[in-house]
Amino acid sequence: MMAHITRRNLVLLFLGTAAKATDVSDSINGITRFQKLLFLLEREADLKPEGDGFQFEPWKAGPYSAGLYDDLELLDNLGYIQSEVSGEITDAEASEVDLLDFEELMGNEAEISDELTPSPDAYEERRFRLTERGRQKVLELLSREGFDELVGRIRRIKSKYSHYSLGDLLYHVYTKYPDMTTESEIKDKVLSRRHLM
Repeated sequence: MMAHITRRNLVLLFLGTAAKATDVSDSINGITRFQKLLFLLEREADLKPEGDGFQFEPWKAGPYSAGLYDDLELLDNLGYIQSEVSGEITDAEASEVDLLDFEELMGNEAEISDELTPSPDAYEERRFRLTERGRQKVLELLSREGFDELVGRIRRIKSKYSHYSLGDLLYHVYTKYPDMTTESEIKDKVLSRRHLM
């Protein structure tokens, strides 16, 4: 029987597990890549965290989990991960940053708040990385009984998709899971890649 895991522990384990057992991993580049890889982990490796999982839903750049943003922020605040700017944001990343317009979020009668306006650094691609404290937590998780199967499923997804460019990863998700693209603002651009391949 496979062990149960919380969303936050799965995020840490996903960051800390490499595609091959002989490799070391401690980072993922870009929130869109992170979102899509965790989505594929749920759909293709049948690995969902306990409770309601990530609750992926169709959004502006395909499958999206608001919970992942919350988890990353909390893990950063607790010192398990850190993020750093790794480049300019892609169209897919920008679509996820512009999650909801203010009227959708608060209704027509709300006043605009600076808190809900994306900051300039929201349009930068970020690399998410384990800290030393995060590495120690991953080692603790790896020592738990039943986690071998979890790690095996993470490795399968990472070995299959970690070498994909973001465009190729999006193309795969969009063509295999069209039910998750109904709200996408980049669908035509993503699907036009087929003509470029």
